[in-house]
Amino acid sequence: MFIRETLRRRTTLVAVFKTQRALVEALDHLLVLGLDDVLDIGYAALITRDEQGATTTVNNNVTPREGLFSGAALGLTIGGLIMLLLGAGDLPKAAAALSVVAGLLIGGGIGAALGRLAAHLAGFGYEPGLLRDVEQQLRPGQVAVLLRVRPPNAPLLRRELGARGTIIGPAGE
Repeated sequence: MFIRETLRRRTTLVAVFKTQRALVEALDHLLVLGLDDVLDIGYAALITRDEQGATTTVNNNVTPREGLFSGAALGLTIGGLIMLLLGAGDLPKAAAALSVVAGLLIGGGIGAALGRLAAHLAGFGYEPGLLRDVEQQLRPGQVAVLLRVRPPNAPLLRRELGARGTIIGPAGE
């Protein structure tokens, strides 16, 4: 719950720039001002709309499904290794194989459940509805950046980014 509480103490700032170059210049400006400690790109998303109107979204979202697969892979590895370390190799071939398979199944199941739960509780990334709303507002050639910032830093970032782009947030959490 600590992770979720930490994320709640942030607000989402959405800034739209006419070009990708304008975004890069704005971020460079923030770094020149020494505001790199205010920017936390671990909580950022980027949305671009090309000249043909196609959008590309880069979001650091980890879905419960991705957590399930990642957890299962880690659980399989750990379960198999544990069985080997407990001496499954010293058993007769059939018993050794069954022991390793049992370790893989148990480890994979536990890992999948824990991975799914962790991804669900962590709440990384942005809501798909928010991303779709921003995508629909972009005109061809524009780029938007979504930043999750601490509320005391929002006015400063709003002012500095707003001088080079258009702020359409803070958006709904």
